[in-house]
Amino acid sequence: MSCQATLTVEQQIATICFSNPDQHYMTVELLEQIQHAFLKAEDDPQVRAIVLKNQQPGYFITHYSLDEINQVLELPMKLKPWLKRLFPATLRLSMALSRQLIRLDHRASTQRILDKATHNTLLQGTITYARVNRFLLRLRQSRKPVIAMLAGNTQGYGMELALACDFRLMARGEYHLGQIESLIGLIPGSGGMHHLARLTGTAKAMELSMLGTRLKADEAEQLGLIYKACDEDALEQECYQLAQQLCLRSPLSLSYIKRNINRGRSLDFAQAIKMDEVGFMDSACTPQASDTYRQQRQRLNQGESINNSFEHWQQTDLNQTLK
Repeated sequence: MSCQATLTVEQQIATICFSNPDQHYMTVELLEQIQHAFLKAEDDPQVRAIVLKNQQPGYFITHYSLDEINQVLELPMKLKPWLKRLFPATLRLSMALSRQLIRLDHRASTQRILDKATHNTLLQGTITYARVNRFLLRLRQSRKPVIAMLAGNTQGYGMELALACDFRLMARGEYHLGQIESLIGLIPGSGGMHHLARLTGTAKAMELSMLGTRLKADEAEQLGLIYKACDEDALEQECYQLAQQLCLRSPLSLSYIKRNINRGRSLDFAQAIKMDEVGFMDSACTPQASDTYRQQRQRLNQGESINNSFEHWQQTDLNQTLK
């Protein structure tokens, strides 16, 4: 049985269910299948939330396949002693060119031509790496909320994949969450360090990345790395309850909130507010906001308290009048 990823949509929630029988490693083949399913879910107007999960209970992603990493590094390892101090600059140029070249991937035929043309060159490895990281950027930049259901070990690239999602729920048990790359002489190469620094602060990010510290679910929740630690038998229910809550909200509002939080971290406060102004006005001019305003005035005029009113909206589908 080879690795696979399947997409199912039910009640406006898309589930991307993946599996790799080989120790549940991430591979290029598995990532391509997950990405294909993700793009279909993202383009489906009926989908309001996306869930990523391993098909097998007790697993998420162990880490990226070391076999694949070493295969694509065969040529760079031969070049490093020869290039010496020029090696980092050569890698920067190769990665920059690779990020441009993979823009041709929108067609399978041009992707095959590109792969054939760069076979057994330095670009073969850097193009693979650029594609791996491109998917994580697509997760972060998606208009739709993405939930990672962590039912088992989530380490290395698995943790970076989870951190690129908007919410993470993790099962309690003998499972670990960790950036373990330093334990095998590597660094987190797909955004893990930067997510950790933003979520936990520089000092904790240094500890987790340099020492390769692995965390149980409750420890990760205390650090703010996950949304919730769950008993193993309740994980799936908790995950889909969260997805259902997100489906009640205005899709445009959620897309602006996600985009502005992610982009706002790199802006000063005045610039961030300018970005919010557009999102606020745009979301305020939607049928969801107009209809909610009208109903809110009616509820308050009928004597309902503010607290009771917002408890009502917490459980109300703002999109129901649009169905």
